[in-house]
Order: sequence, then C-alpha cells, then structure tokens
Amino acid sequence: MLSPMEIIWWLIIVLLFIAGFAGLLLPVLPDSPLMLLGFVLYHFLIDSDSLTLSFWIGAVLITAAVLAIDYIAGGIAARTYGGSRWSIGAAMIGALVGGIVFPPLGILFGPILAVMIVELLQKKSWEEALKTGFGTLVGFLGGLFVKGLLMIGMIVWFILLAI
Repeated sequence: MLSPMEIIWWLIIVLLFIAGFAGLLLPVLPDSPLMLLGFVLYHFLIDSDSLTLSFWIGAVLITAAVLAIDYIAGGIAARTYGGSRWSIGAAMIGALVGGIVFPPLGILFGPILAVMIVELLQKKSWEEALKTGFGTLVGFLGGLFVKGLLMIGMIVWFILLAI
C-alpha cells in the first residue's frame, strides 16, 4: 500500500511525464528533461534501487538525443531538399528564435521561414526556396515523431524497472 506522500510523489512524476510530452509541441516546456526529472524524483523519493546504471546512462543519452533532434532535424531535411550549406544553421536559429518569439507555432514556422530567407538571399527562386522550406517542415515533423518514440521508449523502460 502506498503512503499518502508516495501518492503525491507519483502524481508529481506523472505530471512531469505529461508535461514532457506536451513539450513536444510547446517549446517553452523542455520535453525530455522533464521526463528525466521525473525519473530523478522517483529514484530519490520513492525507490533508489530499481533504476539501474544502464537505465541512467540510457536515459541521459536519449535525453541528449531528443534535445539535439530539435535543432538538427529541420536543417538536415532542408539540406536534403536542396538547401545550401547555410540551411542547417538557419533552421536551428529559426527554431530557437521562432520558439521564443511565437510559441508554440514559432518552432514550426521559424525554421521554415529562416531557411526560405537564406535560400532567397542566395539568389534561389521562390520555388526552390519553398521546396527547401517544405523540406524543413518534413524534417521537423519527422523529428517530432522520432522524439515521441524515444520518449515513449524511456517511459516503457522506466515502467518495466519501477514495477
């Protein structure tokens, strides 16, 4: 039977997990770091024995990968769709600035707009710039999908160890 304090800790952990998934679409919420914080709370406040060293190494590496995907997926896709070498950096800056200035949609449209501007400044046609911007959108959505899968994997791994 859980104590009242353990119930409160579990509620906080579950809320952190939910906020982590909300962070996939809301750039003001750090997605995977919130999940990692939930794991830390579980470890220090509920059970310090069930989460293994391999879990912690995996959770930290996956958290870092999820954070990196935010910034590189759109740029790599833009490059794949014919963008210049400046497309990757433009997409990263666009994601950061767009997410800060116009959350939550800014993280989606910031990279697209930044890549299109860079391509137009490089004397590409509107069609080419739009194609590259579309590639950025494809990369963002693909990255979102991969991030979601990685985070679901972390939750499943956590549940298997914690229960």
